[in-house]
Amino acid sequence: MSHARRVASRISELRPLAAWVVDVARTLGCPRETCADADLCVTEAVANIVRHEVGVEIEREQGALVIRIEDDARHFDPLGTRVLQPTSLDEAGPAGRGLLLIRRTADAVSYERRNGLNQLTLRFALGK
Repeated sequence: MSHARRVASRISELRPLAAWVVDVARTLGCPRETCADADLCVTEAVANIVRHEVGVEIEREQGALVIRIEDDARHFDPLGTRVLQPTSLDEAGPAGRGLLLIRRTADAVSYERRNGLNQLTLRFALGK
């Protein structure tokens, strides 16, 4: 069974969306750690595209929680983007950490551009 939600193009929609992700993950029987990881990754992924129409679909597949995020923003492949890793606190800035967090937190991340839409898929293994 798949759970889907579309959100309006407003930053005020971000926290309710993240809370919904956690509620659905809990309903699907995910452990607390997976719910927290899903919350972090969805918040980071959607924060940068919330000015566009965003759709989120969540489902549980065998052994994994799968979250698909779709937006109508300009083409942007987050996996093809180089993520700089600061070597000191002086180099670290407030922006640009979201992609690094997503890559380190989700067990698998994939991207494709289809029918003029960006589609980011996050997979979180269950039973780690």
